[in-house]
Amino acid sequence: MTNSLTYREYFDIVVVFGVLHHLDDIEAEKLFKLAHTALKPGGRLVAVENCYTDNQSPIARWIISKDRGQNVRDEKGYLNLGYNLFPPPHTSCNIRHDLLRIPYTHIIIESIKPD
Repeated sequence: MTNSLTYREYFDIVVVFGVLHHLDDIEAEKLFKLAHTALKPGGRLVAVENCYTDNQSPIARWIISKDRGQNVRDEKGYLNLGYNLFPPPHTSCNIRHDLLRIPYTHIIIESIKPD
C-alpha cells in the first residue's frame, strides 16, 4: 500500500519568503506553477523578496547587491514570473522601504488563484 499525498487544490496559502531571488526565471516559474497547482481556488500565494527600484536608497541598493542571490529583480521582473498563472487583476504588489532597521527595499507580492 502506497501512501501518497496529492497537493492538487489543497492549500489556502503558499508563503515564499526570500527564495525567488535565489532562483533563475525558469526555476522561479516552476515554483509559481507548483504553488498554483497546490492552491485551492481563491487561495493566495504571498511572496516577500528584496527588490530593486528607481527610487531606493543607494545604501539599500548596495546592500541588496551583496546578497548571495544572483536573481534580484525589479517589480516588473517579479510580476512577470507568475503572469501566465496569476494574470491581472489576480496579482498585486507593494514596495516597502521600511521593514528593516537598515535601508532596504522589499516587494510583497500577493497572487490569488482564480476560481
